[in-house]
Amino acid sequence: NNAGTMMDRNLGATSATPGNVGALGLLYQWGRKDPFLGSSSISSDTDAKSTLTWPFAVSSDSSNGTIEYAIENPTTFITNIDGNYDWYYTGSLSTDNTRWTTSESTKSIYDPCPAGWRVPDGGSNGVWSKALGSSLYITDYPYDSTNEGMNFSGKFGSASTIWYPASGWRFLLDGSLDYGGICGYYWSASPNSDSDSAYSMDFGNNGSVSPSPSGRRAFGLSVRCLKESK
Repeated sequence: NNAGTMMDRNLGATSATPGNVGALGLLYQWGRKDPFLGSSSISSDTDAKSTLTWPFAVSSDSSNGTIEYAIENPTTFITNIDGNYDWYYTGSLSTDNTRWTTSESTKSIYDPCPAGWRVPDGGSNGVWSKALGSSLYITDYPYDSTNEGMNFSGKFGSASTIWYPASGWRFLLDGSLDYGGICGYYWSASPNSDSDSAYSMDFGNNGSVSPSPSGRRAFGLSVRCLKESK
């Protein structure tokens, strides 16, 4: 449906092959440019190996819930704030909407995608809803329980394999890995103007697909980049 051209793999992935752990990629808090480790298994929640010693997560406040702190401490997960469920501290229920997009389709300097690509638009006019021709919830879509993910061939394009692994998420309360091999969660750059959340695309091993749900911004989710049109 001319929704756009997406990468064939998650951001940070070294493979696009179903069942390959290298296809899981990295996980991002909404609006942060630096990633967190994914899992070392397609079916469990075990941090991928790293040469770094990753610090414990910190709670967001006026000191460490800032863009400056996030940039200076790229490996530190910043947990959510009670009320707006964001890592970004404002001292109120409101939050900032311009961290990954300066307008509906303009890439910001914090967008983690490489040059020529960006975090896609979401919601009812986002890339996944456009590709499906609807933003409605889907039930009973085939889930690949052997390779732990979904092949969206025929839904998101005509390629024989359009692989989205169930990479899980990093939990907003402590940064821990969860739901690996059970669910896939993919950020868009679009904030939900009716709430303090941002739009995503989610699916589960029960065959459900949600092309435009809202997610709390402190979660660490996968990113699938969209090719820029200009």
